Amino acid sequence: MLRPEKMVKIRVVGTLEKKDVIIDDLHDLGVMQIENVDPSVIKIFDRQVNEEDYKTISDYLAEFRGYISILPKKPIKNKVYFNSYNDLISEISKINIKDELNDLKSKEDAYLGDIRENENFIRIFTIIKDFNIDVSALNNSYVESFLIEVNDKIEKLSADYMNKIRTGNYYLVTINRKYEDKFLPSLSGLSSQILHIPEFNGTPSKIINDCNKKIEEDRKNLEIISNELNKISDTYYEKIVQIEEQLEVEYKEAEISGQIAATGNVFALEGWIAQKDFDKTMDIIEKDTDNQVIIQKIKTKEDPPTQLSNPKHLKIFEFFIRFYSLPKEYEIDPTLIFAIIFPIFFGVMVGDAGYGLVILLFSLFIIHRLNHPPAVSHIPKKLTNFVFMIMGKNALMNLAKALIPGSIIAIAVGLYFNAFFGFTIYPPFHVAQRPIPVIYIGKLLLISGYIGLGLVTFGFILGIINNISINHKKESVAKFGWILLAWALAILGLNLIHRVSLSPTNFSSLLGYIMFAVGFVLIIAFEGTQSLMEIPSIISHILSYTRIVGILLASVVLALVINTVFVSTLSGPIYFVVLGLIILIFGQLFNLIIAVFEPGIQGARLLYVEFFSKFYFGNGRQFHPFKTDRKYTLRKFDRTK
Repeated sequence: MLRPEKMVKIRVVGTLEKKDVIIDDLHDLGVMQIENVDPSVIKIFDRQVNEEDYKTISDYLAEFRGYISILPKKPIKNKVYFNSYNDLISEISKINIKDELNDLKSKEDAYLGDIRENENFIRIFTIIKDFNIDVSALNNSYVESFLIEVNDKIEKLSADYMNKIRTGNYYLVTINRKYEDKFLPSLSGLSSQILHIPEFNGTPSKIINDCNKKIEEDRKNLEIISNELNKISDTYYEKIVQIEEQLEVEYKEAEISGQIAATGNVFALEGWIAQKDFDKTMDIIEKDTDNQVIIQKIKTKEDPPTQLSNPKHLKIFEFFIRFYSLPKEYEIDPTLIFAIIFPIFFGVMVGDAGYGLVILLFSLFIIHRLNHPPAVSHIPKKLTNFVFMIMGKNALMNLAKALIPGSIIAIAVGLYFNAFFGFTIYPPFHVAQRPIPVIYIGKLLLISGYIGLGLVTFGFILGIINNISINHKKESVAKFGWILLAWALAILGLNLIHRVSLSPTNFSSLLGYIMFAVGFVLIIAFEGTQSLMEIPSIISHILSYTRIVGILLASVVLALVINTVFVSTLSGPIYFVVLGLIILIFGQLFNLIIAVFEPGIQGARLLYVEFFSKFYFGNGRQFHPFKTDRKYTLRKFDRTK
């Protein structure tokens, strides 16, 4: 859990006869990241495998995805297992709906196009429906007419060849067709909406009535098509989605042919697998191939991909680690540390039971909403799209879940501080009373400084462990020097604050000088003199943790000011009370937004910058196992459970 999975690179060599069995096993096990075979191995083999079925699978996959996009969705009650590729092709041959679906889809598109066209006609002729004339007079071989939305520029537009009549928010403009080349350029600078009057016979009211009848007829035809599609879907939808998923599996298996080398009757593939999965994988493949396979570990200097290994409830915090950078295999995985420290920082910085409760409820609402999306949403679509543009649904889900422990801690801290939206909730009930964080600001700042010192030290200790694991002894000793230097600066700084003698005759000061000297020498000896430029950053990193108290105080004081203003209006006229209520609502809403973003951003920053920088290498590459997430089909291993 504190380190990523130990990975090994393996080579699988088997007979071409057993290739499909081996690839099926690797896919259904989902434990191996298949990569290109080493060039030195390819030289031994004379060719790469060329799958003849690849194009066939690709064409079938596109066809069945098209079916799914057309057919109404139906519930899938069962999962199915396909014994072989030939079994899959046999099932595909039983579904002969391509021509029927294409015909229905073509008709549906035509009816929808007609409806849109007639709705546009209705919109145009509704504007001029008060003109009881045959509209053929507005658009024929001699004249052409337009509806132009009224604005300052169109008001000034005039010419001898143009007739302009006001109708509501539009001008009906009629011109002689032979002047079209003069008229159209005159419209280029207009920001108005311009609608061309289509060619029709009859009055606007008659045309509108005819268009409505045509729309009604088209909608009845669409309903007939919808019923036909539902009948087809009732019969075939479940089988279609099952086949589509299996085709995706076959497509992925065929796709890796470019990464496989072969010669004669033998093929080879390579990739990465977790050490813990090696024996199980080897046993299964050897059994399924009657031992016609060789699986061997490969010695390599390549950096392996990173597969994090955390319990289910900690995986939500892997999002934050991936956002920063994945650890390499030999590094300590900071997910657990982040999962413990971030909620504490967040909760303390919010420091209010009311805000914590709102954040908790809002997080639970987001989780429920994403898991159970409503058929009709009352949240503006633009706002939803904006949120999903910033982060995907999975990222939003992880963020909401990650805020839950932090919001619970915020409630606990708020109860201790007697703070509920800035109000006190138990005696003494006095709005003007100074909040607890303000009263004990000095002690809180000192505690945050100790937290900073502790985390910086912990970071260096982790750095020592990481460097020892890769045999970087010099870097390990240097980080010990930085620990001594950090503690020396802390001891001497505290003595200065508390007016304790800085003379070497004082034991604590003498200890500080000794630690500083030893740390100074170790840093110069193992990192060089240039590294001394980092001394100011160590001081700033320790002091940076005082921002925990700073953000807490900013929220507390702002809430206190808002509440004080509100209470002061209660003794005034009614309009003062209304004004105070408006200030209270919008002020608290603003403070709540700050209470979400500032603790979240600053809490993560304290870990990313001040803590991770002491031990974290990062730049690991994500482990991508060769597999497909199945919803409607079974793996061969699922049948034995």
